[in-house]
Parts: sequence; C-alpha cells; structure tokens
Amino acid sequence: MFTHLNVHSTYSKMRGTASPSELIARAKEFCQTHLALTEVNGIWGFIHFVQRAKDECINPIAGSNVIMDNTDEVVLLVENQQGYENLCRLLTEVHYDANGNIARLLERYGEGLFVLAYQERVIERLINVIPKTNLFVELRCGIEERKAQALSMKYKLEMVATGDVYFLNPDDYRSHMILVAIDKNTTGIC
Repeated sequence: MFTHLNVHSTYSKMRGTASPSELIARAKEFCQTHLALTEVNGIWGFIHFVQRAKDECINPIAGSNVIMDNTDEVVLLVENQQGYENLCRLLTEVHYDANGNIARLLERYGEGLFVLAYQERVIERLINVIPKTNLFVELRCGIEERKAQALSMKYKLEMVATGDVYFLNPDDYRSHMILVAIDKNTTGIC
C-alpha cells in the first residue's frame, strides 16, 4: 500500500491548494490508511488534519518539508513523541535563521525523525549525522529515478517514493503555479 509522505495543504502559504479536510477525503476515497502532512517550514494545520483524519479512520503522520534559504531541502517525518518535540524545536530554529545549516540542526534535533532527502550535497552532510535507518533518498517528481537509485547505492540508503503533493486535481495545477508565481513575485507560470 502506497502512503503519501510529502503532502501540502493550503497551510503551505502560496503553494498548496487543498484543505486538510479535502486531503483526508481524497485519501479515504483511495482507501489509504495513512497520510502525512508536510507543510513548508511548519506544522500549520496539523491539529485540524489530525481531527479530520481520526474522523475518517486514517492514521495521520506529522512532518514538515523544510526548505532553507540556501535551497537545502528535506522532508522530516515524526517517528515518536521525541521526534515531534524535536521537529517543533527545529522549525523554531529554521524561522529564527533560515540560512542555517540543516545538518547542524538535525545533529541537535534529529532524534525521533525520519529524514527524506534528494539533493546529494544534503545527503553528504547528513550521512554521518542521521542513522541510516532514519535517512532515505527521496524519489519525487522532477528527480530522475536513475539519479535517485545512484544516490541510494552510493550512500547505501533505502529509497522512498513521494508525490510532493500540492493539489488534488490536474485542473488545480494552474492555481498552484499562480500562487508560486505570486510568492516569487514573477509572472512566469510553467
């Protein structure tokens, strides 16, 4: 059974187009038993998400898609209570210093977190910080499968496929791209 591990709602400012309730409803429609909510640099909307997930008998997974100003990016998923507390602390640090070093932050706050990364420079810095049982190569849209496989083999890490979900329907793509363009103060829409 596939579980979406990189999902954003309208709480991911200027990116997501679906509410937590709509995400849960779609997961239920596809008979999914688990669903992660990974807002950008936060856990915005997670309480609403948990409440709705419980109503629909879906197991919610807490997480965040952490994007640093220097373009380093990871998906963090909570393993346990310690991980949730560490995620909250790490996100506070990210908001305090978005130019910070994700490896240093995870060195301090990595316990109880699963880390998904697709950038080799990030994996190189994390390989000696995060146990291999908690560090994964992320295969997501826009990343060539053979590149992810090569990283997986090179660093002896498991590979995890994610959807990097920002919208539910193909028709919502344009709305998502308009939000991104507004956020980046550009006129170009892919």
